[in-house]
Amino acid sequence: MKITYYGTAAGEAWPGVFCDCELCRKARLLGGKNIRTRSQALVNQDLLLDLPPENNIHSLLLGLDLQKVEALLFTHSHSDHCYPEDLEFLREPYSHTRKGLMEVFGNPSVAQRFLDTGVGLGGEKERFRFHRLLPGDSFTVLGYRVLALRATHTKTEQCLFYRIEKDGKSLLYAHDTGALSEENMEMLASAGGKLNLVSLDCTQQKYRESGYHMGFYDDVEQKERLIKAGLADGKTIWVVNHFSHNGGWLHEELEAQAEKYGFLASYDGMSVEF
Repeated sequence: MKITYYGTAAGEAWPGVFCDCELCRKARLLGGKNIRTRSQALVNQDLLLDLPPENNIHSLLLGLDLQKVEALLFTHSHSDHCYPEDLEFLREPYSHTRKGLMEVFGNPSVAQRFLDTGVGLGGEKERFRFHRLLPGDSFTVLGYRVLALRATHTKTEQCLFYRIEKDGKSLLYAHDTGALSEENMEMLASAGGKLNLVSLDCTQQKYRESGYHMGFYDDVEQKERLIKAGLADGKTIWVVNHFSHNGGWLHEELEAQAEKYGFLASYDGMSVEF
């Protein structure tokens, strides 16, 4: 299995769209891994996680091959993760090459965003088909076994994160969320087996959990919890992802901290195979 991180920033991106603080200025000057677009990842070549406004930028500049994407999982309806307007271009006359339907999954708030933007919930003409999800739902798509878990992120929406398994390999993609609840831990235990890769929200970076995001040292604690519960082990790959300029660390310092605790610090374009 393979995961590629195309966007690794929080909602304002980094440098922030309208920000010229010290960390945003330094990111602009340093460039490279300090330039972060909004959140998106791809499992193998066909399962996409979130659809931000930079979707086309990721295709043009980072090699995201949207022709091969056959299924799309939304975590929640916030605009940095959910830009459904791009799905209008699946159909004629905008695309002449798409065949079949893209299977799209999201919570009721995501479904409502699709309706509010006029995109609708798909069909043969639109070349996608929307499926509503609630926390605890499990399903199979493209041979992936997917479990939707309840994220601690906002009280106005049942935000999701995902456990994804295929061919004996599994990953946990836990963004945007605070610490894993006991219910999350029980559901992961019920799914069986150890996680091969765990990707954790690190929006706060050097600061502690805000109640709807995590910081780096919260991630360290979640790692310890998952190992103690037998859900991960010494072979598990650990990744921190989804960073805000309010977190205080540019990539080099973040990477140094991550290495001390056995984590990889994600950056736009990073791939991990396991």
